[in-house]
Amino acid sequence: MAEELLANPHISVRKSFFGMVTDYIYTPTGGKIKVVQKSYNPGDGDAIKGLLSLGAEGLKKGLKVKGLPEPVNIGNMQLNICYSKDFEFVAMQMEKFVDFFYKPMTDLVVAEGEDARQILTAIKL
Repeated sequence: MAEELLANPHISVRKSFFGMVTDYIYTPTGGKIKVVQKSYNPGDGDAIKGLLSLGAEGLKKGLKVKGLPEPVNIGNMQLNICYSKDFEFVAMQMEKFVDFFYKPMTDLVVAEGEDARQILTAIKL
């Protein structure tokens, strides 16, 4: 996910404190990127995978209808959410724990502006 996210021209890297602190920035607004990871059981993970497969517009509509299932403490599916603190950018990807590693199950879904705000509001971050 990191490589795909950094390939986005609106994401930049800023190092500080002698290079020991790295911040990722959504450059159009200057908002810092925060990362959240939520674990899900296979049934809920597959439902989220289905929403992500619809792209940003389908995800936005699906979340308005269903919302996100409640995460679990230990699950074999993980939803990675990267978002700017000003809610102007969101990137999401579902991964599954296979052979001792998390492997992507969906493409990276990216939304900006009003779409990002609606998605982030729907998932209650």
